Amino acid sequence: MMKRGGWRAVLSGLVFLAAWPCGAAQVTLSLGSIHHAVFEAEDVTVAFDAAHQGEADIRFGRLKIADTEYRALRLHCSGFYFDGRRLDCPRGALHRQDERGRNRPALPFSFAWRADDGFLDFSLRDVDAIAFSPLVKRLRSWQPQGKFDLAVTVEGGRARLGLAVRDLEFATREGDLAGKGIAFSLDAAAERDSGGGWRWNARLDWPRGELYRAPWRRLAGVRMEAEGTLDEKALGIDLARLEIAGLGSVTASVRWDREQGEATDGGFITDRIDLSAAMRDWLQPWLASLDFPVWQVAGHGRLSAEWRGRKLWRFYAGLEDARLADDTNYLELNDVNAHIPWEATAATEAEFSIGSGRFGDLPLGKFELPIRIEGNGARVTNVAAPLLDGRLLIGDLHLANGKSGWRGEFAGGIEDVSMPKLSRALKLPEMAGSLTARIPRIAYRPGLLRLDGALSIAVFDGGIIVHQLRLTEPFSAERRFLAEVTARNLDLGMLTRTFSFGAIEGRFDADLHDLEMRGWHPLRFEARIESSEGEYPRQLSLGALEDITALGERGRPGALARAPERAGFSLGYERIGFSCALKDGVCLLDGVEREGDGVVMMRGRGIPSVSIIGYNRHIDWEALVARIRETISGRSGVVIE
Repeated sequence: MMKRGGWRAVLSGLVFLAAWPCGAAQVTLSLGSIHHAVFEAEDVTVAFDAAHQGEADIRFGRLKIADTEYRALRLHCSGFYFDGRRLDCPRGALHRQDERGRNRPALPFSFAWRADDGFLDFSLRDVDAIAFSPLVKRLRSWQPQGKFDLAVTVEGGRARLGLAVRDLEFATREGDLAGKGIAFSLDAAAERDSGGGWRWNARLDWPRGELYRAPWRRLAGVRMEAEGTLDEKALGIDLARLEIAGLGSVTASVRWDREQGEATDGGFITDRIDLSAAMRDWLQPWLASLDFPVWQVAGHGRLSAEWRGRKLWRFYAGLEDARLADDTNYLELNDVNAHIPWEATAATEAEFSIGSGRFGDLPLGKFELPIRIEGNGARVTNVAAPLLDGRLLIGDLHLANGKSGWRGEFAGGIEDVSMPKLSRALKLPEMAGSLTARIPRIAYRPGLLRLDGALSIAVFDGGIIVHQLRLTEPFSAERRFLAEVTARNLDLGMLTRTFSFGAIEGRFDADLHDLEMRGWHPLRFEARIESSEGEYPRQLSLGALEDITALGERGRPGALARAPERAGFSLGYERIGFSCALKDGVCLLDGVEREGDGVVMMRGRGIPSVSIIGYNRHIDWEALVARIRETISGRSGVVIE
């Protein structure tokens, strides 16, 4: 191993050899290993022609600069000069001699060194990017283009580095990393401290070009200034300020453990940042790679964090007049303001307020959420948010992040919501009264939102119960709704008047099993509707008969043309019953009973009476829905009491 005193001995030997009689023209010197403040070298040999000064070869078995190691390098100098006190290589070329680098172009450089004060100067001027292929592994496969200037100067206990890049373009074979028209500069300086380490400062300026690193694409407009320390164990960034055009600025500090290869301590704090730019340029590309839906974000925010001993210690997020909306047009929040602090060792109180919003087709009014955060969990209790003219009640909302991801629970309900307003908001026929519903418990785990218990709704003078309700992938465009639905003793007359269908008097029960919908579009179910037990009027009007018949054929049927058209004329029936099993877009129809090749869906009774029989058991679901819409379109509904 050779340090500064060893260098002087070697140089003295070189002076002696340089003065040797001309008969010994070729001189080869083995230097073993060399340790310098900037580099380490092993198996070093120097060869030059003492009779013809100006040419020299230096070979390195191993060369390490910073944390990068190279092997089998040959350095050739033209204009070589050495007098024992100074070594100059104004026109050098660096070649890799191993199998991979043997056919790559040489890297041109200049080099100067002085023995008295350890001065070292290394520079590259107007070098083509491809010329770095002897040093940078796999660089040739990137097909780089552009020019580099590099200068490294070490004198005494001081060092400087300057790097300028122009018109840089490259792309990996995989396409996950690419650059176009890049120009940037880096200037750094360092000085030895009393402990043997370095104190440094640096400035980076990137004014032109664009960089793609899957999944992110970034245009130029980045500046950074930093200062810190460097020793054998750690790199310390005591203070760094990063400015990104269109986004904002961040100030940070980091301690990097060089032995472990990871950050152990640090923190950052942002200035007021543009949320739209942050989502577009940074968050959304990452979320898209995880198959999350697109989110539209506007407004401003602030972030800060601190970690100690490789663990997050403190965090803060703030939102200012923000707007959040998912691209599926399902959730929208406006005028959002938030102050969300978190600490690893103490509970904190957060504030979250919303000016207005929308959940599906339901509008939300202004409300505030006081949030208690402790550890990896957050809880909201006893909050009432405006929903139309009623309230959405949050009795208890708890979210926690564990090893399997985020989980949550919700208990609450809806109180005194106007049914006419709710009907219009959901684009349903108008219904009178008000809605109050209690939700015992909704549980969330990754990919699934589930209702525990049952949701009861009183409507059409009867009752509907929804149970086993589940929503899979609730925050993606591929969300699916699954449920079991039971309805009992619903007033058929109120229902048909609501949907502007011909009048049918009676009551019915309905069961909907194995319901699965995607985006409110049914994929499969098994449904059955049949007359309720008990005594009640069972009649249907000619208008209802026409509407039912129209679902199967266009135009007025010939048999109905002979029926009397007078107010109050109706037809009796004994029982209604039919089922539909939907699969692959086709509804398999069944009824009360079979009759020949048909299924009886309504069995008549009395005089006059009517029986309805279907002969096509396989019905295209989309065609059926379109025919229903066509049948009831353009008619004014009746408000239900």
